[in-house]
Amino acid sequence: MLLVFRCYPNEAEVHLEVHARLNDRSLLLKLKLRSDPKMLCSVRGALGALAENLGLSPEQARAVVLAVDEALTNVIRHAYLGQLDRPISISFCRGQTQQNGSFQDLLEIVVLDRGVPLNEEKLRGRPLDEVRPGGLGLHFIRECMDKVEFRHDKGTNYLRMVKVLARAQTDQETGGEIECK
Repeated sequence: MLLVFRCYPNEAEVHLEVHARLNDRSLLLKLKLRSDPKMLCSVRGALGALAENLGLSPEQARAVVLAVDEALTNVIRHAYLGQLDRPISISFCRGQTQQNGSFQDLLEIVVLDRGVPLNEEKLRGRPLDEVRPGGLGLHFIRECMDKVEFRHDKGTNYLRMVKVLARAQTDQETGGEIECK
């Protein structure tokens, strides 16, 4: 499926290749795009629509969109050093986790790139009391998401972000049955 977005009336259309597997219930959306900042508007639009379909609150939706936007900006700027034609893949999956007898729905977002390998020691945002532009992307990502993991393996950078969507009912609250929504 191909989605076409136009962020501003006078801009050229931006095309996103979208893969959705109907037989894989956990995969909601997969985007493949190039490392061009013009693509960010389209990703924000697609993710905003996905967040609405998942029933996220407006605050949760803004947080998730901000985290993904910051992550992609960092890939373009730091992993690809501003090159506009490098591949980025983003997968959005819905899952569930169980803690203390309670089920929680979650959204897992995985961003893949083949840019400069991650340097774990440099993955620290600047101090918040240091007033200057830039350097807060990683801080925003960590504040907006419930879990953030980075790794590099066989030439690919992986960023995994998890947002708990809502507290599901406990076994006791449902009489031992799990409710499907």
